[in-house]
Formats: sequence, C-alpha cells, structure tokens
Amino acid sequence: MTELVRLTGVSKRYETTGPPALDEVSVEVGTGAAVAVMGPSGSGKSTLLNLVGGLDRPTSGTVEVAGEDLGRLSEKRLAVFRRTHVGIVFQFFHLLDDLTVRDNVLLPAQLAGVPPRTARARATELMDALGLGRRPTRTRHGCPVGSGSGWPSHGRW
Repeated sequence: MTELVRLTGVSKRYETTGPPALDEVSVEVGTGAAVAVMGPSGSGKSTLLNLVGGLDRPTSGTVEVAGEDLGRLSEKRLAVFRRTHVGIVFQFFHLLDDLTVRDNVLLPAQLAGVPPRTARARATELMDALGLGRRPTRTRHGCPVGSGSGWPSHGRW
C-alpha cells in the first residue's frame, strides 16, 4: 500500500505552559486505508486532523501528505495544496447558505479550474456515495438534520 500520510515526531503546543495538544506522534496511513480517530475530548483529535489537512502547522516534527512535506510549503503553496488535495467533512454544516447542495460540492472544483462536465460528474458521484444525490437542488436550509451532525442519518432525505 502506498503511503498517503506520514507524521514523524509531531508535537503541537498552543500555549508555552501546560501539556501539548500532541506529543511526539508518529503514524503512517496508506492510500485507501480507512482510519477512525478516536479519543476523549481534549486528546488531540481535531489538532491531528488540522495538521494533516494543512490547516495548522506542528510545533515540531514533520507532516507529509501525498508526498509533500506540509511544513516546507509557503502559505500560498499550502493553500493550493489544500484546494487540490484536501476535503474535510465537518460534523456540522459548513455550507454556503445561498448555494444548493450540488453547488456547494461543485465550488472547490470550480475554484480549481476543473472542466464543468468533469466537475458535475464527480459531484454527482460524491453526493451519491454520501447518500445526498436524491435532493441536489436543496439549499442548506432545506436539509434535515439527523444524528446531531447536520446530515441525515438514514442516508436519504
């Protein structure tokens, strides 16, 4: 299996005193692997995901994703990397209110210059895989909330 994510000796401190959010974490995740990040509140789950997603930088150690050492990228190159390689499904809605579900899914592809036909096909594929394909023209306000997560728990609307 090809390595997709590698963290080596990663630590993250938000304050100079007190315990670190992450302390010397090393992990490798292969392409196609399914990973569950679990732990009690305050154990560093969100910090770990923020580092792997390029939303934050470690205090020490290296974070490599898809062969890129994220710590070596400028802010501009890191933004391009996030736009082209990172997708995050948040626990709560983080959609643009005035766009339909389909348009919210299409937006990153449009910003990346993906041809419209290709973007629409991929958006349909992603929405179907997530059980969202039945109501692609609803706006965020038309989406029922299930399981407290902002997405229907039953896979249909």
